[in-house]
Amino acid sequence: MHWQIKVVQGGKTVDVYYYDPAEYQLEMRGCILWNRPNKAKQVFEAGVHDVSGWVRCEEVMLRKDFHPTLPVDNLEKLYYNPLRDPHWRRESDCNEFIWDGSEYATLLTNGKQVYILEERV
Repeated sequence: MHWQIKVVQGGKTVDVYYYDPAEYQLEMRGCILWNRPNKAKQVFEAGVHDVSGWVRCEEVMLRKDFHPTLPVDNLEKLYYNPLRDPHWRRESDCNEFIWDGSEYATLLTNGKQVYILEERV
């Protein structure tokens, strides 16, 4: 698994990059949790993985050597795995709320996980 970053201009993908989550931490700013609910429901019911959700953001910073990684010890984790649940979830809410379309000022990755660094105000 690698993080895929698409550079989109005017609604068109102009570049695609892949980063190993074991080597890089992504700092994403101006984020929206994106989900295609019908596709996610199909994945959930069929048990066959397909891309149905992602983080759309205004800016991504790669953290490795020059920008050291940030600790995630006290940050809340976000979950998205349409094979288990067709919606974005937050660690603290015990699956009570659907977080599809929610906005965040800054999200961080750590390995294959996504964490909330800063809520959007």
